[in-house]
Amino acid sequence: MITELAATETCEELRVTWESGRVTNLPAALLRQEAKDAWSIRERLDHGEVQVLPGLRITGIYQVGAAGVNLHFSDGHEKAIYPFTYLRELSDQFDN
Repeated sequence: MITELAATETCEELRVTWESGRVTNLPAALLRQEAKDAWSIRERLDHGEVQVLPGLRITGIYQVGAAGVNLHFSDGHEKAIYPFTYLRELSDQFDN
């Protein structure tokens, strides 16, 4: 389970602190590219990937129920909800 979620000082990464004490910094660009909302899925279908501009930042972090978070990005995208289990999958893949 997650014990803390926060944007890093530059807001270019999401810092996830896990119950085990492990900390993962997930880049905003990765989170934006891997979003599973309908708009992002459509963009991947139409263009092969989600286009992310350099310098993308996290502009908002909002709890969604007990098991997820909605992230807002500097490109205006505010639709993606990241279940904590999905953040764990991304953390395991990214493993920094």
